Amino acid sequence: MLFQNLYIIFISFWGFGDAKKDYDILEDQTRFLILVAAHNEESVIEKTINNLRQINYDSNLFDIYIVNDNSTDSTGDICDKLGFNHIDTIENIYPREGVGKPGGLQYALRYLGFEKLLDKYDVLMVLDADNHVDKNILKELNSQWISKGKPEAIQSYLGAKNSKSFLSCGYATSYWITNRFFQLAKYRMGLPNCLGGTGFIIRLDYLIKENGFLCKSLTDDLETQINIVENGGRILWNHLVGIYDEKPDNIKISIRQRTRWSQGHWFVAFKNFKNLFKMFLKGNAKEKFKAFDQLLYLFGLGKGIQLLLLLLSITIVFIYFLINKIDFGMFFQINISLVKNFLIPLTTINILISIYSYLILPIYAFKKDKKKVNYIKFLIGTLYFGATYAITQLLGLIKWKKQGVWVKTPHKHQKVSCKEIKTENREEVKLKESLN
Repeated sequence: MLFQNLYIIFISFWGFGDAKKDYDILEDQTRFLILVAAHNEESVIEKTINNLRQINYDSNLFDIYIVNDNSTDSTGDICDKLGFNHIDTIENIYPREGVGKPGGLQYALRYLGFEKLLDKYDVLMVLDADNHVDKNILKELNSQWISKGKPEAIQSYLGAKNSKSFLSCGYATSYWITNRFFQLAKYRMGLPNCLGGTGFIIRLDYLIKENGFLCKSLTDDLETQINIVENGGRILWNHLVGIYDEKPDNIKISIRQRTRWSQGHWFVAFKNFKNLFKMFLKGNAKEKFKAFDQLLYLFGLGKGIQLLLLLLSITIVFIYFLINKIDFGMFFQINISLVKNFLIPLTTINILISIYSYLILPIYAFKKDKKKVNYIKFLIGTLYFGATYAITQLLGLIKWKKQGVWVKTPHKHQKVSCKEIKTENREEVKLKESLN
C-alpha cells in the first residue's frame, strides 16, 4: 500500500503545470463512427442528441448511431421523432455476443457491416447515452490522432454533468484529480493512459482485428486497455477537450455501479497477470516499465481502503497514547513497542500522503481546471466517496468470477451543473457550464 502511494505520488509530479496543446489543429480528415450506448434512456436521450448535433466537424466525415439496446421505453421513438439514426438490438437480427454495453456495441458493429466498416471509417468513438460533448471534440481528436502517428486509442477529458450532492461531488472530484494527476501525468511520461468507458476513440482496424467488443469482463474499457498494452499499442490522453456524464446521487445506485466496476477490475487483473508479468520479465526497458505500471494499477488497492487503514492506524496510535498514561504492566510492553517503533512512523507518513492526496492535489486541480468550488463540500464528498469505495472493492473481489450480469446505472440529469475545465488554451477550448 505504501509503495503504491509513493508510486502514485511520483507520477503526480508530472501533473503540475499548464496543460498545453502539443499538436497543431489540422484539416478535418479522420472518419469517425460514433456509437452511443443506450438502454431505457428516454429521460436523457433527446438532450444528448441535441448536443451531438452541435459537433463542429465536416458532416461527411462522421456518422452517429444510438445503440438502442433492448430498451422497453420510448428511447427509439424519440430517436425517430428527431430523425436520428438508431440500431435496435431487440430485433435480434444477429446473435448476442456478450452482456451489457459491450454486447450492444458488438451487435451494432455486426449490424453496420463489421469488416466493411473499414472502408468508411478510421476510428470508433464510444459514448454513453447521458453524455454531452464539447462541440470541437472531433476536430481536436482528429488533429491529435494524426499528429501522434494514429495511436490505437485516445481518451478525452472526463467531466461531470452534476456535482451538487456530496456523493456526486465526490465522484466529480475524483475524476478531476485523476484527469490531471494520473491521466495527464502519464501522458507526459509516455505511459499508457486508461480508457474510461466513454469519450474515447479506438482505431477501427485494431478493433476489428481483435474481433470487436468480445469482452469477458464487466469492464470492457479496462479489458480493452490491457489488451492494447499487451499488444504493444498506445493509448493517449487529451486534456483539452472532453465529455460530461452523470454521476450517481443515490448511494445504493453508486454502490451497485462501483461494485460492477470492481468485479470487472479484479477479473481483468487476475486474468491478465500472467501476460503482464511475462512482459515485465522479458520485455525491453520501456515494455518493463509499462507492464509494471499496469500491474500496479490492476492490483493496487484504492484510496477507499487507504482511508480505512489510515483511520485504523490512527485509532491504534490514539489507544497507544492512552495506554501510555495508564500502568497496564508487562503484558502490553511488546505491543506498545511495536506501535511506537513501527505504527506511529507509518501513520505519520500516511497522514502526510493523505494531506497531499486529498488537499494539495485537488486544490491545485481546481485552480488550474475549474473556476469555483465549495471546498468543504469537495472534502466531505471526496472522503465519503473514497470510504464507500472500500466496500465496493471488497465486494468486487468476492464476486470477481461473476461476470455475466450487467446492472445498468439509471440517468436523470440533463444539464451540466458544474463549472468545468479552465484550460490555458481558452480561445480554443471554451467549456461552458451548460452544453445545452
